[in-house]
Amino acid sequence: MKLIANALILFTGFGCKANCTHNPGMAYSFDNIVPSANLTWTPCFDDFTCSKLEVPLDYSNKSLGTTSIAFIKLAGKNATIESPSIIINSGGPGGSGVDLLLTNQALASQMFGDQYNVISYDPRGVNNSGLTVDCFSGNTEARLVFNRLHRTGSTNVSSTSFEEQYYSSSIYGDWCNNAVQNESTHGYYVTTPAVAQDLLTFIEAEAELAGQPPSDAKLWFYGISYGTVVGATFASMFSDRVERMILDGVLDAEQYYDNTWKDSVDQMDEAMEKFSSLCHSAGPGKCSFWGPTPANITARMNNIIRQLQNHPVPISGVPSRDTPTLVTYSDLKALFVTTIYNPLLSFPGMADILHQVERGNVSALAGMFSGQDITSDAGRIIQCTDSYRRNKLATIEEFKSYAEYTVSKSKYIGDIWPIVVETILCTSFQPQLPDSMVIKKSNRLLLYSDPVNGLGKPTPFPILVASNTIDPITPLSWARRTSSRFPGSVLLLQEGIGVSHY
Repeated sequence: MKLIANALILFTGFGCKANCTHNPGMAYSFDNIVPSANLTWTPCFDDFTCSKLEVPLDYSNKSLGTTSIAFIKLAGKNATIESPSIIINSGGPGGSGVDLLLTNQALASQMFGDQYNVISYDPRGVNNSGLTVDCFSGNTEARLVFNRLHRTGSTNVSSTSFEEQYYSSSIYGDWCNNAVQNESTHGYYVTTPAVAQDLLTFIEAEAELAGQPPSDAKLWFYGISYGTVVGATFASMFSDRVERMILDGVLDAEQYYDNTWKDSVDQMDEAMEKFSSLCHSAGPGKCSFWGPTPANITARMNNIIRQLQNHPVPISGVPSRDTPTLVTYSDLKALFVTTIYNPLLSFPGMADILHQVERGNVSALAGMFSGQDITSDAGRIIQCTDSYRRNKLATIEEFKSYAEYTVSKSKYIGDIWPIVVETILCTSFQPQLPDSMVIKKSNRLLLYSDPVNGLGKPTPFPILVASNTIDPITPLSWARRTSSRFPGSVLLLQEGIGVSHY
């Protein structure tokens, strides 16, 4: 999910590291790193080392050739050659682990300590790794037109919005299918089972580099959001190769592979409702939308929702010569979605915007919804290829049932969630993947087609599953369900609101 990838961690890019004076012999772009079948580390971005590891396109048919996966390492100050490497898997799908580690270097050292090496990577199909596909082949006008046709806002914002979203979704798959067919023959070979095998290839290459038997290599892994699907998939496929694993802010793997993400809305309103009580407790000096009671704050917020639902507000742009725009109900709902990822940090900003809107100034809401338009295809392609043969959101009846369910579970966000999570875009994808890359249909969580059934298999060391008690995006129920699938795993709860790894 693009939103999860962007909102869970702020990927601000390379910053100064890519633009400052370059040191001789230092790589500042993965374009300058030669892919290798052996793990070869090159000094990069001043404080890191980087590698592009060649991996098979298809592990069941290695004659198809290879692609390359970009890895970046932050060496622990007190690490030795025997020190474990902890691999961080960012959110998404489609999030860049390279950007994640570059942006959060100091935080990574604080989190894991100086005795470990911290490694992250761009999964196949993402950013610096191979198999990237531009569904619109550089045609920015076509992409813009598609976003206008498809992203009509909340599913119930008009009498035709729901149907427009469903029927226009096939356009996206058609463009992606065409781009893969004509420009990137194996562009759909980016599924999560293939990523799990890439991780196995990496830890074996790392062991060999250290003079250890590859067969003894074990994975140290910290996955967040979509990264927890990667972790759960690896643990199901290669349960005996897990040394330490933390799954934080858990996305339910079964619902992910079924392409429903159905229960993601379970705690959204619970998080939103905390706004009123926390704003009231903070007082008028710290919460600009303060009211004499939490009920007063809630009532005024609901009044703003009703007003924008019935009366979009035009902004001409004439005085400032800006582009004219129309502030809509969907812009307000987009504000709510953005806020609940990290409520305690974002509630004050939401209060300020609601305060302005209540006084007739809606300009702060302008472009909130359109700012979430699809600009990169990696996340959608991974999401849609992963649900190949399992997609439970393919017909208009299934989409209607899904949209009705999300509305019934969340009055604040349920009606905009289907267009945010964009599972409906998978309707016309035709990936034609080999069995080695597919999670087959099953009544159980993961049935790998080799066949490897990870369920019921304990890992050598218990998996740690972490969650906030109120998680509006990756709800606590998903963490409990995931923990139940791995014998011996431990569930760690934090009394907090928001996505747990903030």
